[in-house]
Amino acid sequence: MSNKQLITTVGVGLAAASAGMLARKTLQKSWEQVTNTPAPKDKAREDTDLKEAVTWAVVSGIGAGIARTAVQYALDKRKSK
Repeated sequence: MSNKQLITTVGVGLAAASAGMLARKTLQKSWEQVTNTPAPKDKAREDTDLKEAVTWAVVSGIGAGIARTAVQYALDKRKSK
């Protein structure tokens, strides 16, 4: 792999990871506005029930995954032109 390909691959990965983190933060703020409670974190809180924790895991996982995939797809498509 050439240096240019390596830099491109790392750049696409960083952009995709950044998009995922931004999406998760946006979803966290939206969750807090909709539910009037903070989004469940990694640590289990006593006042968080299983349904809320699972719902948050699904919503944040799907949102971050879609954002990463969309950015990677857009960058790959642009690169192939």
